[in-house]
Amino acid sequence: LRLEVYSTGNRGWGVRTLESIPRGMFVCEYAGEVISFGEARRRQLTQRSEENNYIIAVREHAGTGSVMETFVDPAVVGNVGRFLNHSCEPNLLMLPVRVHSVVPRLALFAGRDIEAHEELTFDYSGGYSNQTPVEVLSTQRDTDVQANRTLQRKACLCGANKCVVFLPLDLSILK
Repeated sequence: LRLEVYSTGNRGWGVRTLESIPRGMFVCEYAGEVISFGEARRRQLTQRSEENNYIIAVREHAGTGSVMETFVDPAVVGNVGRFLNHSCEPNLLMLPVRVHSVVPRLALFAGRDIEAHEELTFDYSGGYSNQTPVEVLSTQRDTDVQANRTLQRKACLCGANKCVVFLPLDLSILK
């Protein structure tokens, strides 16, 4: 697909499509460095609030009590997917896909028909079309993280009618 990285103005860089994309079509991968929980935690704790990097935490539930976690950081190793912005009403859906590996690749598919020149977005919490996933931690109280740590929440600037005000944040990585 022909995609373009462009300046959105108030939300930094974004990605838009230069052609129409039909619902269900593979758009791109959210590529990055696959890191451990410990490394994800270390990087998250040292990241400054003005930095725009977003480590994706994917949790897959595989049977009774079995959860596989994958952390992907696109800061150094990445592709066009690292410039995709969050939206509370996204047009892309992220799904973990395995290709000859236990570690999933994070594939983004069109959740609806997308018009040419439309910005491509996905819900950083893993939800789609304002339907939150089973495990969304962005609403946990900030005091649950650490009593002595001030948590810097980033405002969501997606402009959706049902915007949740702040970008999703997986607080479990900070505990």
